[in-house]
Amino acid sequence: MKLAPMRKAKMLLLFIVLQACVSTTNTPEQSAPDFDPQNATIDELLRAAENTVGVESTELRVLALEALIEEGSLDRAARQSARLNNLENYPEQLQLRASLLQARLALSTDRVADALTLLSATDTASLESRPELLQEYLLLLGTAYQKNEQYEDALSAYLQLGDNQNNPRANLGIHNEIWGAINSFSSTQLNNFADTADNYQSRGWVELARVVTSQAYSIRSQLDAITQWQRIWSQHPAAQQLPSQLEKLAQTWEQRPKHIALILPLQDSAGRAIQEGFLSAYYAALDVSRDVPKISVFDSSNQTTVYPIYDAAVASGADLIIGPLYKQLVNQLQLLDELPVPTLALNYADESNNISMNLTQFGLAPEDEIEQAVNLAWHAGHKNAAILTPQSSDYERLQQAFINSWTSRGGNLVSQSTFSGDNDYADVIKRLMAIDSSELRRDRLVQLLPRSSVEFTPRRRDDIDFIFLIANPREGRQIKPTLAFYFAGDIPVYALPSIYDGLDNQSANQDLNGIVFTDAPWILANYDPLKSNPASRLRPAQGPVQRFRAMGIDSFRLYSRLQQFNEEDITSLPGATGILSMDSEGRIHRRLEVARFVNGKATLQENPDAASD
Repeated sequence: MKLAPMRKAKMLLLFIVLQACVSTTNTPEQSAPDFDPQNATIDELLRAAENTVGVESTELRVLALEALIEEGSLDRAARQSARLNNLENYPEQLQLRASLLQARLALSTDRVADALTLLSATDTASLESRPELLQEYLLLLGTAYQKNEQYEDALSAYLQLGDNQNNPRANLGIHNEIWGAINSFSSTQLNNFADTADNYQSRGWVELARVVTSQAYSIRSQLDAITQWQRIWSQHPAAQQLPSQLEKLAQTWEQRPKHIALILPLQDSAGRAIQEGFLSAYYAALDVSRDVPKISVFDSSNQTTVYPIYDAAVASGADLIIGPLYKQLVNQLQLLDELPVPTLALNYADESNNISMNLTQFGLAPEDEIEQAVNLAWHAGHKNAAILTPQSSDYERLQQAFINSWTSRGGNLVSQSTFSGDNDYADVIKRLMAIDSSELRRDRLVQLLPRSSVEFTPRRRDDIDFIFLIANPREGRQIKPTLAFYFAGDIPVYALPSIYDGLDNQSANQDLNGIVFTDAPWILANYDPLKSNPASRLRPAQGPVQRFRAMGIDSFRLYSRLQQFNEEDITSLPGATGILSMDSEGRIHRRLEVARFVNGKATLQENPDAASD
């Protein structure tokens, strides 16, 4: 929704209103009698403003400022806005208009705090008799709150805006804003808002959000749920005019792929796990509707060149290809200028620039996991990091990814160490905590002083706020107690999903207590209907297999959602691997759940920022 109507209509409305204000003042008219602001260019408006004084000059500058903002000439608009001052003795409506335009300019230049300051200083009582200004005020206020991530306040402003409209088609833009705000709520925020919703309109929006969210895994189920909601809430404004995102769902469903080619290395455990997850989601969709795509499977095991198998998939008539999995093959696909069929690769190419518009990339990239661990540590107030990882070239890239992300935020890396195999971790921890330096100083003292006169207590460095750990469960069960032995048991530890095997082994996992980590919702939670459905028939498996299954589930669920992502009808989607979002390069990223080992159990953290407390 645009922040203002069409320029000519707005200019005419404002000119008529302000001319009425002029008639109540003693300022003489000095503009040429045949000057028509409605059809004037910006330059003409500004020249006229320079050649007049008082209220009329300000009216013309306000009209020019609005036009400058609408055409995106923000630097020039800022210069004109600076000249709108000392308006205390001018008509109230002109003061309000100038203030709203300045707030609008602040939002256009991402000065959200300035916009909120201007809007909070507005006398809302004076807007009650000026509906056109009240509507613009509420829209600006909602936009400012939303940009400031104050979604509940934004929704409140938008709902007030909706109360002042009675034309369903005119409500479309407002409904889009309401839907955008309420879709930004967490489940807790939505429940809190539902508890305070005290009118028909508010309660209806809450219920619409709930039914759409509860069926987020299936467009067909969402369409059925929306139809049912419209029957129940037939007098609700959104029942007559759905938000654009929901209105387009039926079209998106009709345009979904009808034939999917799945390219997987079926001789590898990862490929088989992805296929298991994909087919379990497929059969769950079949239970909802017979309108499921045809599936053709191509085995890419031992393939070193992607083109023959990709061409075979295209020749099969597929209108969507999912795969391949190997990074080497994805790199080859990315070299093509254009792909003949939309393709969801199940890995990420080494180069981030995507040449083909038809290529989307989705995988279990550890970079997303590292970025979320960095966010957790930073929001917990930590500044000085230590990093402990396996010693191999495979982990050097992950070490560097963490270091780059952490230092780019202003954090410090004060210590790092590596380990190999199942060796004694004492020396590793001593190096990390600089205890080996403390012992070296003791040895030097012993050489200088009589041994009987030396009493020694090892001391660790005290400048480490947290430790970032990459390890598997077996390694972690040895590293965490060793940290405690060397006086570092109180230092928060953040780890990648590899620290958890996905099994409920409370006795063995006692040694991991206190470690904070992220993992897929499929591993940590039970709210996915496919996981709680016994008919899915997925056999028990350890963490890595479960994570690839979750990836297969999401690859199927994404098949009908790619168009929505590409057209920006949705910005996120709840998935088995995490909350999914897509960047401008067509790469899908995951936001995982946060957990902490408590009494040997991986326990979800409702307040991730406090996860290390």
